[in-house]
Amino acid sequence: MRRVASMVCAALASVALTGTPAAAQAPSADVAIQLVSAKVELATVNPNSGLFKGDTGIGYVTVVVRTHNFGPENTADTSVVKDITAPPGTVFRQLDEKYFAQYPGLCTVVTAHTHVRCKVNGSIWLDTYNGGSGGNTSTQYFVLKKKCVSPGRYRLDYAGDPKTSNNSISIALKVPGVTAATCAKPKPSPTRTATSPKPAVAASPAAPSASPSPTLASPSPSSASPTVSESPSETIEPSPSTIALAASESSTLNSGIVLGGIGALAAVALVAGFWLYARHRSTETS
Repeated sequence: MRRVASMVCAALASVALTGTPAAAQAPSADVAIQLVSAKVELATVNPNSGLFKGDTGIGYVTVVVRTHNFGPENTADTSVVKDITAPPGTVFRQLDEKYFAQYPGLCTVVTAHTHVRCKVNGSIWLDTYNGGSGGNTSTQYFVLKKKCVSPGRYRLDYAGDPKTSNNSISIALKVPGVTAATCAKPKPSPTRTATSPKPAVAASPAAPSASPSPTLASPSPSSASPTVSESPSETIEPSPSTIALAASESSTLNSGIVLGGIGALAAVALVAGFWLYARHRSTETS
């Protein structure tokens, strides 16, 4: 009786100090997962088939994995969680999604149709049991929706696992007739750095046309047309040869005028003399 009382007192003291009852530590077990095979079959999915009832797609995906427990102990019940991400381009089967919804205490849907976390319903025993069978094999199915796919992920989470480097695998799929080049996205053409446009050179304003000077005299009333102002021209000094030529031409012109005047006077004198002579003869005859 005293022993029972001491145990009760120890439990109460644990609650008082931590606020919660002392949690049991998970048994130590090195759990691991291994990819056995991943097969893709291109075919129109038959929604009436047993394994893919209610599904539609362009193919079937079958993934086989093997879980291990390298010890030293068996895992605790429902303490191992399978975290499964479907390869992009695939989805879970309708049958699997119905199971996820039917057992919400075991499964939590992270992303609809592509990501789920489910507890193992039981424990994972040591690989050495049953004559060292080497783990437990299971199959996971997916529905192929696109030919171009990416790797998925399958991971085991266990709180008492001393080694976590072997808890995860990549689910890489090989779709028949599809190559990496087929699904490669075209590389964007290199973008040229946009240069700032050069500022346009402003055209120099045209020289304003000469306007009539306000000091010019107004046109006289008798003028038929308005006076046009002429732009001043450069003064050109005449050369000596030009002056000499002009003087020669002026002298020749003056000489011509004088000779012409003398000739005219002589002609008048002759006409007058002839007229007087004719008159004189007429007087004598009469």
